[in-house]
Amino acid sequence: MTQQTESDKAQPQDAPEIDQTHIRFLTPEMCVIHLGSHAALHVTVKNERIYGGVFAAYAFPVAYPQGYISLIHSVGEGKDREIGLIRDLNDWPAEQADLVRAALKRRYFIHTIQKINHIGWKYGYISMNVETDKGPVEFMMSWQYDRAVDYGKGGKTLIDVEENRYLIPDVSKLEPHEKSEFTRIIYW
Repeated sequence: MTQQTESDKAQPQDAPEIDQTHIRFLTPEMCVIHLGSHAALHVTVKNERIYGGVFAAYAFPVAYPQGYISLIHSVGEGKDREIGLIRDLNDWPAEQADLVRAALKRRYFIHTIQKINHIGWKYGYISMNVETDKGPVEFMMSWQYDRAVDYGKGGKTLIDVEENRYLIPDVSKLEPHEKSEFTRIIYW
């Protein structure tokens, strides 16, 4: 027997099914984003139902960091269903938009590199000492193409040996000596 969640119990039995073959853009007029039980993200779609256990995911994180955000409902047993897409967070009330931004930050925990103090080699790995938006960090990464991937038009996302992510939004905006040292080792 499948256990029902609190939000499932409160639903009318004739709640309409979402057509998963079409994009549904969510608007503040049709739904409310709020915290529910256990401080989990919930979405109440008017005349439909309350979706609990919701998470947010970017469709285009680089090109549209404030938009095209998918709200997805976990239905259990490893199955998820998209509730809909937020076209632009700026169209939403501040409190609701902040809840979505917080959900995205939990999902996409990334250090943004602000300064490179040192980059070199150690034990066959690239060793970096950097200043990030979250403080100073030292990390090592493999010298492989898939560990330094393009981000937008001029940035790089670096993935360390522990799968942590570090973002340089635009390599050309690094100080000249930082850029020179960085591109000497990571030139792709």
